[in-house]
Amino acid sequence: MEREKGRDLLKRIHKEYDVIASVHNYCDRWCERCRLSHRCSVYLMEFERERVREERNLPEPDFVEEMASIFADTMEMIREMAEEQGINLDELFDDEEVAAEISDKKRSRADVRKHYLYRKADEHSRWFRDWFQNRKEDVEKLKEILNADSNSTSDKLSDAIEVLLWFQHFIAVKFARALDPPFDDSPEAMYDNNGSAKIAIIAVDRCIQAISTLLSFFPEDEDQFLTALVRLARIRKRALKEFPDAMDFKRPGFDD
Repeated sequence: MEREKGRDLLKRIHKEYDVIASVHNYCDRWCERCRLSHRCSVYLMEFERERVREERNLPEPDFVEEMASIFADTMEMIREMAEEQGINLDELFDDEEVAAEISDKKRSRADVRKHYLYRKADEHSRWFRDWFQNRKEDVEKLKEILNADSNSTSDKLSDAIEVLLWFQHFIAVKFARALDPPFDDSPEAMYDNNGSAKIAIIAVDRCIQAISTLLSFFPEDEDQFLTALVRLARIRKRALKEFPDAMDFKRPGFDD
């Protein structure tokens, strides 16, 4: 049986589920822990594809083919929406304009990587990578000891590690998006920047809490943890200075 096309699947999802528009744009991508995943079109599309595959006993899709198919579906939907607005995508830019735009994007991304927020978020990522690599066996042994003692603090340790692993690269990526220059200086143009900055700041707060928890389990690493906490606190302070309206941003679904 022919695979359901992306645009048809998306239309069906919007009919069958109480979807919150754009809820996926400003979340932490942690679907397993998200209270709104059942109202997210991105999550539901993957959920429905898997459900249909199992019901019809279809083979696991080839990853490359699946990505190519999703890309094709997405481009088709973009063309349809453009046509509905009377826009001809083929005539929208000429080759020189496209080349100039790509060149500007490359320059802006290079500038973003030099920014304090990106550099320090990347520094945090590399620090935790090194710490976890050196301490992974110790973490697992401590978990076993705590579990053997029926100690509920084992969950706290596991959760702290999971949070830091999940947000290890997330913060730098979201700040990079937040720092991407808007198309003008209007409040509307800064909408996405503020939304991306807010979720990055929330992730920083989660990491601060997680590292504070680890400190109680590995007091011998106090110096490292305190340095990491100071780094994250400075990132947070700088982010609020760069994006003073970020925490007032209303994330669809989450802040309603």
